[in-house]
Amino acid sequence: MVIRYVKNPVFLSVIILVLCFYFGKFKVRGQNGINTVIPQDKIRIISGKIISSPVKSASGKNYVCKIQLDSSSDLSIKASARGICSLFIPSEAVEAFFPGKLYSKAKGENQYLYDAGAFYTFKGKFYQENFMAEKCINCFWKNNLSGKLDFIRAQSRLQFKRLMYRWKNAGGLLLALLCGEREYTEKSISDSFKNAGLSHILALSGMHLSMFSAIALFIGNRIGRKRLSFIIRITVLIFFVWFAGFSPSLLRAFICAMLVIFSLLADVNNIDMIMILCFSFLLQSVIRPEDIYNYAFMLSYGALFGILFTNKFFFRFFNLFLPQYFASSLSSSSGAQLFTLPMSLKFFSSYSPVGIIATSIVSPLITIFIYSGLLLIIISLIFPSLVDYSGILLNFEYTVLNKIVSFFAKAPRISI
Repeated sequence: MVIRYVKNPVFLSVIILVLCFYFGKFKVRGQNGINTVIPQDKIRIISGKIISSPVKSASGKNYVCKIQLDSSSDLSIKASARGICSLFIPSEAVEAFFPGKLYSKAKGENQYLYDAGAFYTFKGKFYQENFMAEKCINCFWKNNLSGKLDFIRAQSRLQFKRLMYRWKNAGGLLLALLCGEREYTEKSISDSFKNAGLSHILALSGMHLSMFSAIALFIGNRIGRKRLSFIIRITVLIFFVWFAGFSPSLLRAFICAMLVIFSLLADVNNIDMIMILCFSFLLQSVIRPEDIYNYAFMLSYGALFGILFTNKFFFRFFNLFLPQYFASSLSSSSGAQLFTLPMSLKFFSSYSPVGIIATSIVSPLITIFIYSGLLLIIISLIFPSLVDYSGILLNFEYTVLNKIVSFFAKAPRISI
């Protein structure tokens, strides 16, 4: 198998790029950086479109997102601006509408809904390449189809957050699994996932996308029309990533899923998933070059390549003394852990060997938790009086998950 891939030009191209990106002196310049006539250290006001949903920083004092600039000002001169930079917004401003996080000093004239798609004007200053916002001066959503869809998305995410808040700790975990937002996720369970080598489960990735693809496939198979089935799958996947947002790992999963679907539509037999992954790497590197040095990007590709490349070898070994299901699960976990081990040690200075076993046990439980959550969301929307009862059932599942993850989190870790 190795010889076959060594002769493949696509595979070789990826290997060369990986060596250039991560082991050589060749650096890729992403889309970040601004271009304006006003010196960056003099800029006090910027205007532009937020292009990624704000995510809470590690310190908790700010939310971080990307803003595509239209103009800049030093309070006396206004000039056009181009480029993308990181934007830090005070937490009390972003959380003004969040359930359970209503800040008194955010009330009044400067209350705005912060999410991707809207245009904002901020007052603040640059610190290195990041703009530290002090306050928002103005906000509006364009009155066209794109602007209206962005506004609907932002409102839907806010309402979804309010429903999850009613479900307390279980809702906080489900919110992280479906939207990638961890404001309501208990710190103790987040730390347990990390210490047990299960951080990848909380990150939006192929596992989450495959679940929605499975739902769409189930519906499509009931319809019985192949073309319509593919349309449903594509629609569901597009809706999920539109609602959740394109994180580096989710974008990788989306590109791979689309390539597989289009290959099936073209009646391609024996789809080579390693080639799919290689094409995805090349496409994502062109579409979002700033993702290349993102640790989620590297871990996502490393884990999936490890699964695809070593799965047969590990399966033969584990299948000697384990049932097929457990052998398959452990072989996937082993491949992913093996290829992400160097990156885990570099980025986090630690590694959890128990993650191989923990992933095999926790992943199916997380799948049940997400499917249960989706079903209970539908029930709650149809019968609002059952919202609190749905929360009781989901919190029971959450308690079981928490105890199991906490158990694995106590296992010894390798640190450097």
